[in-house]
Amino acid sequence: MIRRSRHKVVVSPWWRHAAIVLVAAVLLLAACGTRDEPPLRVATIEWIGYQPLNIALERGELPRDEIRLAHFTSNTESLRAFRNGNVDVAALTLDEALLLRADGHDIRVILLMDYSHGADSILARPGIGTLAELEGRRVGVENSAATAYLLARGLEHADLDADAVEVIRVDAGRHAEAFRRGEVDALATFEPIRSRLLQEGAVELFDSTRIPGEIVDVLVAHRSALQIHRRHLADLVNAWFRALNHLEQDPVDARTIIARHTELSPEHLQQALDGVQFPSLADNCRALADQGQMLQDTTARLVEHMRKNNLLFGVVELDTLFDDQVVQSAGCPAGSTGHAG
Repeated sequence: MIRRSRHKVVVSPWWRHAAIVLVAAVLLLAACGTRDEPPLRVATIEWIGYQPLNIALERGELPRDEIRLAHFTSNTESLRAFRNGNVDVAALTLDEALLLRADGHDIRVILLMDYSHGADSILARPGIGTLAELEGRRVGVENSAATAYLLARGLEHADLDADAVEVIRVDAGRHAEAFRRGEVDALATFEPIRSRLLQEGAVELFDSTRIPGEIVDVLVAHRSALQIHRRHLADLVNAWFRALNHLEQDPVDARTIIARHTELSPEHLQQALDGVQFPSLADNCRALADQGQMLQDTTARLVEHMRKNNLLFGVVELDTLFDDQVVQSAGCPAGSTGHAG
């Protein structure tokens, strides 16, 4: 109501409160309309198999104020950032995802990014020609990452025990430096570091073609991110597949972008790309459907190998590890449907 005094019109408290509520509601709606999700933070490194993320970023497929790539020097750093809650999503190897699960993190694998098919390798200094010759020598490896798994599998192939070599922990950001300075006799590493060192005379003793399907790169998300960042995750995955399409349709432009992020010559860049295989959207939809049923046996074998080599401890629940809801939002082709809870 409005009551009159002798000198002025006074608005009653009820109307004042209503006006305040109305203004607040308008401001809230405006805020929701401009940002209904917080920015999505994505951890990545310079590994050749993650480069479609940089293609998507440079082509404007990833709105920089909504999806932010956090570039780290190694997956060890990415793991640390993920564990500490500094990123919502991380590009990691499947064995690293298992480490997160074993540590009690409620994660989901939402995308198969690539399979390593030669892009991970064990390199040695000139004069060392076989894996057997590594016995008693210093081998550089990144702590708790795919390179540790690669070394373990390489030693198995050479019938060497895990303690046959002196393992030197070297962060991936220092792989090339440690090798060049002679701090290690051999190195378990990956592209693009592999191509750089091969160009400088390193000898390749073992690579991921010897263990097909075992080194898989995946996009890992906190379970809560699937609700909080539903739209941004869908945008990220769609941008990923558009980048893969650009790599196929316009390889010159796509490789120019990758070269800027890897410092590889065109020749060595092609060799690096030949060492990875990128699953399509249809491949992802089939593999991740029904809680990753197609991947369960492979993942169980990976767990077994990691336990055997003392790379994994604790209980790892695989039933809910894989989730296809994000790739489903990208539009799975007929015949590749399914849903993981």
